[in-house]
Amino acid sequence: MPDLDAELSFILDLVEACGKRASEYFTAGPDLLHMRNKPLGGGPVTRADTELNERIVTALSEAYPDDAVLAEESDDHEEARWRDAKRCWHVDPIDGTREFARGNDGWTVQIGLCIDGLPVLGVVHEPATRRMSWGVDYGDHHVALQRVGTETPRALELSQAQMSALRLIGGSIYPQSRQHAIRRALAVTPERTTAVGSVGVRMASIARGHADAYVQAPGHTKTWDTCAPAVLIRAAGGQVTNLQGEPLSYRGPKVTHPRGVVASHGPVHTEILAKLKPLVDSWLAQPPG
Repeated sequence: MPDLDAELSFILDLVEACGKRASEYFTAGPDLLHMRNKPLGGGPVTRADTELNERIVTALSEAYPDDAVLAEESDDHEEARWRDAKRCWHVDPIDGTREFARGNDGWTVQIGLCIDGLPVLGVVHEPATRRMSWGVDYGDHHVALQRVGTETPRALELSQAQMSALRLIGGSIYPQSRQHAIRRALAVTPERTTAVGSVGVRMASIARGHADAYVQAPGHTKTWDTCAPAVLIRAAGGQVTNLQGEPLSYRGPKVTHPRGVVASHGPVHTEILAKLKPLVDSWLAQPPG
């Protein structure tokens, strides 16, 4: 079984270079970004998203021509190759585009690799805070590291908080958000919640012990949102499942996670799922919107 060291080195360099380019856009201001909304409620996209998407896809295709690449800003999501490939890269050139366009810190450049449908390598870069996190979770090979700037890499360390002290991280909460019900079910007070736009930042925050759990109701979370940061959490000893406690699927049929996402530091994962079960049963009984 390969150790993936060569792939990790290649992706670290690629993501760092893309982070530098993204930072040039980030500091230049909104006029250069040309932000627009994708069709059918697909969310915002900027010039930086499309430029970095092309750069990453081209680099991966040249370096690993036998691998599939599934990237957010590409237009081949309905092609079968990524579902059937032994190795598939899941690419989010800028995760948290709204935060990025608004000049906020909560965005990432991230690339993850799945082998046989399982996330095994992930790099999550947060250029605005100069934080790079990476992980490998493949066979007996487990790596979970981070660095800020040029400091010496150090281990990602999960929290061990119990339910009574659980810190929940998620997105911005609005009046009709299912996050209200999630907070009530888990008895998490507003003081123990954090909001940030990027799924990558949310999950990486768990991997480094700054939060304890992330719960996403069934909706629009994509494989490229979760693949890379899921490796960080799992390699550090945490858990990532859907709302029914099953492994997340990275082989479709859609690019979304239709049964939601639960990521945690691990010790209370089963308890989180149990407390959420009545909500989940209700949500999943509803016909797709």
